[in-house]
Amino acid sequence: MRHTCIGALAREHSLFRTVHTRAWIVVSLLGLLGSREAAGSSGIHIDSLVPREKISLPRPISVFEEVRDSSSVAIPEVAVPVSGPSSLYSETYWNALADLDLATSRKAARSDAETDFARAMALLTAGSHSQAESAFTVLSAHIGDLNVAVAAQLMLAHTLMYEHKWSTLRDLPENSALGHSDQQTTGDLERWGHAFANIEPQTTVFPIAPVSLPMGMTAVGTPSVRVKINGKEYEFWLDTGSTMTVLSSKVAEEAGVPIISSDTLRVRTFSGQAPVKAGLVRRLEVGPIVITNSPAIVIDVAMMRLESTGNGIPWRARAVDGILGWDFIRQFNVVLNYQTGKVTFGKPEELGISGTDAQNLIWAGEPLVEVRTKQGVTLHFTLDTGAQSTFLNANVIEKAGAYVRAASGRVFGIAKTGSPTQRVVPFLSIKIAGKSLRLEDVVVYGPVSSSLIACDGILGSDVGRFGAIRIDATNGIFSIDA
Repeated sequence: MRHTCIGALAREHSLFRTVHTRAWIVVSLLGLLGSREAAGSSGIHIDSLVPREKISLPRPISVFEEVRDSSSVAIPEVAVPVSGPSSLYSETYWNALADLDLATSRKAARSDAETDFARAMALLTAGSHSQAESAFTVLSAHIGDLNVAVAAQLMLAHTLMYEHKWSTLRDLPENSALGHSDQQTTGDLERWGHAFANIEPQTTVFPIAPVSLPMGMTAVGTPSVRVKINGKEYEFWLDTGSTMTVLSSKVAEEAGVPIISSDTLRVRTFSGQAPVKAGLVRRLEVGPIVITNSPAIVIDVAMMRLESTGNGIPWRARAVDGILGWDFIRQFNVVLNYQTGKVTFGKPEELGISGTDAQNLIWAGEPLVEVRTKQGVTLHFTLDTGAQSTFLNANVIEKAGAYVRAASGRVFGIAKTGSPTQRVVPFLSIKIAGKSLRLEDVVVYGPVSSSLIACDGILGSDVGRFGAIRIDATNGIFSIDA
């Protein structure tokens, strides 16, 4: 994907005269596919904001420890107060949530609403999506703490999209206490529910034994695989940074993929916005894997091109047929072997480690991998196999103990987007699931203010040179095996 954290805008919440705001990108629908002159990546997403006001009455409560065994976690009981908006603000609380430091967030919570929202986020990160959804539903109706209400309603919409609960997303109740701009934002999200609400449930047919298929490499060094769309064969990118399956309008027309809504939806790109349509892939085949009724985004063929440069080579466009995004990849235990040119899709087995210290891959609006720096600092990088290279948010340079030097390059991607780069980290030493990596020329972007969940960097396909990449979203495992 691309920078779900990049391009965030700041605005003032309509309900408060003076507030602390934090840009929050709610939905990342497609990452722009990166390459290297400076390796690139950029997000197509929907933006919204979570304003912050100070909250009183601290009430520490254990959150993370309560979700160590996610299968036995009870849905939080959240009382909806009837008092007016709070007038205090807890910077520590929201910063801890942004860093996924749930232990600190529980201590910093200054109201029942903040405590319950932290608990809901803990459920979400532990993979208990339906329980988190229930908690967000109650909190989104909150009228005593509108910061929590806005955050909960937007997180609820994001979770419903993840679960493909389109009709529930379409019918989200309005919180009358929210201002016009916040109601408009949630209304925009509900349009995605309207677009897909009437489709039949998606089904996946998968053989018992793991499936190994040839894995192609795009011109910019990211993985791809052959797929069949309604019987016609194409080359699709394997992109963990794209939330949904994506097709070019040419492929959609050739393969008979219907546009199922008259609405033109809009997604944000690295350098602006792009119109998209809602489509439905009746039959998608990846080897013997068959998926029926897969919701998809259809983008004009003119925008489904990767703009790239090379030494002494003029700009040229490379067509992209489509993308298999996180909604496809997360269903399997996937191994990407860049050395052998093979991708293996296995049926995941529940290992019971979600919500424990063994989990290092979470979904909180986007897939995030826990990364340790050489100094032992924990960071969270967006997992983005559609980006050729790894990136570092300028906000965490000091925290990561990184040295930066000037560099001239360009980040580029789909939809004729691009941006110059000026700094790189010559060497970045990190550890992922016990594997030590030494990355070179890591592009620095931003600085970008933290979203609800901070994006400290982008973990790209360049890590594939250290070994086979394993992605098991069911159990929250990301590893690099020799």
